[in-house]
Amino acid sequence: MLLAQSKPILISPEIQFQRNQGFGITVGNGAAKEMNTLSANERERLIELLFGVNGARINILRSEIWWTGKRLAFTSYLYLSGLIYDFSDEQNETAQYSVVREAQKRNEMIICNTVWTPPPQWKDNNSPVQGGELLAKSFENYADYLFGYMTYYKGIRNLDIRLMGLQNAPDQKSAMQSCLWTPAALKDFAKLVARRLKQGGFSPQFLLPEVEWEHALDYLKSFWEDPDARPLVSYVGVHSNLGASPVRSAVKDFVQRNSLRLWISEFAMPSDPSIQPIESALGLAETMVHDLTEGDCNAWVYWVPVASQGWAGREGLIDRQGSSFKPNKRFWCLSQFSRFIPRDAVRISTSTSEFPVVAFRTPEYKGVVLVIVNPTRQQVTQEVETRGWTMERVAAYRTSEKEDGSQIAVTGESGAKQSFVLEPRSVTTILAQIRRTGAKQFPG
Repeated sequence: MLLAQSKPILISPEIQFQRNQGFGITVGNGAAKEMNTLSANERERLIELLFGVNGARINILRSEIWWTGKRLAFTSYLYLSGLIYDFSDEQNETAQYSVVREAQKRNEMIICNTVWTPPPQWKDNNSPVQGGELLAKSFENYADYLFGYMTYYKGIRNLDIRLMGLQNAPDQKSAMQSCLWTPAALKDFAKLVARRLKQGGFSPQFLLPEVEWEHALDYLKSFWEDPDARPLVSYVGVHSNLGASPVRSAVKDFVQRNSLRLWISEFAMPSDPSIQPIESALGLAETMVHDLTEGDCNAWVYWVPVASQGWAGREGLIDRQGSSFKPNKRFWCLSQFSRFIPRDAVRISTSTSEFPVVAFRTPEYKGVVLVIVNPTRQQVTQEVETRGWTMERVAAYRTSEKEDGSQIAVTGESGAKQSFVLEPRSVTTILAQIRRTGAKQFPG
């Protein structure tokens, strides 16, 4: 069968863009608790699959700061030792911490703790769900609550919280945990929290504003108009969505102009029974490529691995099968990135391609990783070229309708040009060592 010939992809390792911090998942929304319902053996297998060296090698965990912490009595020995709130009875918190602890045994993790809702007694709707706003008179109480959370994790669980999100989706009212914040209110509260934490000896960095591309600039501009609030933003968190965003480049320009780090802090595939699993997975992979190339994001975090009850309408990465589980095509497509693109890898230039493509240079600058998505129903021959460089020790892995992260045969041994077969509806990751050729030598 004669394969279709795609336009060659030219990789330029010397032209570099953003540095990668990693790929992650969310264990909030009850996901960690859902994982804990598995048997010990199955849970261990899932942890290895997500974080292990032979698994997806996830290195970012986004967890939920739950609203159910208990204020300690003055007579409590914990209070006398410096704690204000106790989270030991919160099953979701305990489950999240268990996942964090197991993940840290397998990988160097970045942990981001994010709020979904403040305690309901401080909101105008007196409920953890259906939006509502934090009452202005409760700002101080809530700042103390977050300080108490930090103190508990430091003192009891020996975990320093270095990155904190003050509100998940502050612009959206949800039937589940949620709270609405105007840009001005979130800015004022962030300043208050920063002062309270600093007084207590903490100095976490904030991930803000955690809204979709279309609303991010409204919140960021509010912070930037206030010289006291501007330094609080070091990480810009955006929730991505399917398809092209007309403001993605504007957010990227703002981030680059102000030397910030951009995270896709949440993305979830919408649930649609009419879409085949591989099509859903390819949508995920294409979105990742667009966010990495057009958004210049430094980190990319999916929603939850296992969806818990109550969070309908969005798809996880793992399908429950009674007392067991099975990774689905979305998991395998995500792992085509997370497993092979290491932290501190630098994105490099690729020529315009007919297919979504992204390339990274490894931290030691001795290798490249190239991810290509073929969303068509046609088998294609794809040529990859590195002018002035030679590719050696080439390996490739693929997820398709019939394959799950499988290593595939590579025909060429070394050289400046290599040809690869892209199966219909597939994601292919290519690894290669690179070496300069010719008389000219450049640093890096």
